[in-house]
Amino acid sequence: MDTKIKEIFYAAVLGLVAGLVAIFYRYLLSFVDPFLLFVSDLFRKDPLYIIFWIALIIVAALLVNYFLQKEKLIGGSGIPQVEAELSLMFRSKPLRVLVLKFVGGIVCAFSGLSLGREGPSVQLGAMVSSFINQKFNLTDDKLALILGSASGLSAAFSAPLAGVLFALEELQHNFNSKVLITALVASVSADALASIFFGFEPSFDFVVNRHMDLALFPYIILLGVLIGLLGVFYNTFILKTQRLFKRIKTKYSLLLAMFLALIFLYFFPYVLGGGHLALEFIDLDTSLSFIGVLLVLKLLFSFVSFGSGAIGGIFFPLLVIGALSGAFFSRFFIDLGLISATYYYHFVILAMAGFFSAIVRAPITGMILIFEMTGTLSNLLPLALVSLVAYIIAESLNCAPIYESLLANYQSEEERSLEVESLDLVVSFDSQVVNAKIKAIAWPKGAQITSILRHGEKVIASGDTLIKGGDTLIFDIKKSSYSLIKQELEKDFGLK
Repeated sequence: MDTKIKEIFYAAVLGLVAGLVAIFYRYLLSFVDPFLLFVSDLFRKDPLYIIFWIALIIVAALLVNYFLQKEKLIGGSGIPQVEAELSLMFRSKPLRVLVLKFVGGIVCAFSGLSLGREGPSVQLGAMVSSFINQKFNLTDDKLALILGSASGLSAAFSAPLAGVLFALEELQHNFNSKVLITALVASVSADALASIFFGFEPSFDFVVNRHMDLALFPYIILLGVLIGLLGVFYNTFILKTQRLFKRIKTKYSLLLAMFLALIFLYFFPYVLGGGHLALEFIDLDTSLSFIGVLLVLKLLFSFVSFGSGAIGGIFFPLLVIGALSGAFFSRFFIDLGLISATYYYHFVILAMAGFFSAIVRAPITGMILIFEMTGTLSNLLPLALVSLVAYIIAESLNCAPIYESLLANYQSEEERSLEVESLDLVVSFDSQVVNAKIKAIAWPKGAQITSILRHGEKVIASGDTLIKGGDTLIFDIKKSSYSLIKQELEKDFGLK
């Protein structure tokens, strides 16, 4: 079989399996909002149920804390962990991460925390794809992670194009043709499967049936500026909240977040969960003051939920916060008589794209994601304008993209204090590693190949890279074991 046809076939297989896991995760999370409203009604009928709920969230916090102790890679969104593994910072144990992330994410969601499904879906997809690839050696290790990630996002939102662009913009950081084609195949395969389960209806049911007038463009630019500033505020304070919670033990921070969710369950349940409950109030029948209160509380509770170290993402909540911001903005000017009510949902959609662009700093992915989730791209120019303005505002204020910041914060103190030293060794022509793939060699623990010098040119090392005689292998070596590892590489692997 032709190599390219094989790659496409393997991408489809990985996309289907990774998509299936993300679909099951999404399906279970679809019961969260009805469950939370049911519990909220119970509380109001008989407050004694609160005692039972307190016992449940104590168990939930302890269980999630136990999972986090067993496997640190499952905490938070999951996207920074995938990026770290793609950067060869570590090799995960995919099956363990998969199981604990799945169960822990479900527990946190049913506890009412304001967390999204997309980050976990990306990591779940990456882990199942990595696990299968390790068993059957279908493709390159890095590519398997990227394909699984794209499939997970595609299945989570029924957004195959966004899955592809996310893989290229956020994970790959360049437009490689091989990654583009295989990621597209994997994403479409996952989305086709998701369509069977969830149908073809868009995630956001916002009716937009006309183009925006040129007279509205000053308001679009103003929205971009304000959304950009809100994005900077979001990135800054979600990191501050995360650092604040790191000062206390995880089980107590989880308990604090879940007890706050308990208070909202009784008094104001609409800020709970990923955000579908809040979306019910994005219409012209909702007062400006109510939208404002909902926006502020959703924003603050999202900080607490994610900062606590719980298992869940920020993707969907940030889109909901963007939608609420757009609703508040447009309703404000509608009430003043400066904007027609016809354009209410236009500004909701624009704000979602702009907020995503300011926070994640991936405007193309954001635009395509909003298109796929709303089913409309009738106002491409305003969408691009608000995304670019928000992007420029965030960049000009030196606000780092959220996943870049989370990747830096994600590293544990032990990893941060890990000192490494570079070591260059030449492969002798009679070495046992000649013509072997990097991933097929049992390298000493603490030795990581970062690149290869071959005929004076630098080659980026991957698991499928073949080692040739005369290559110079460039290792990162743990400083505390430098001498022992160097000696082992020279003696046992024929390097010099």
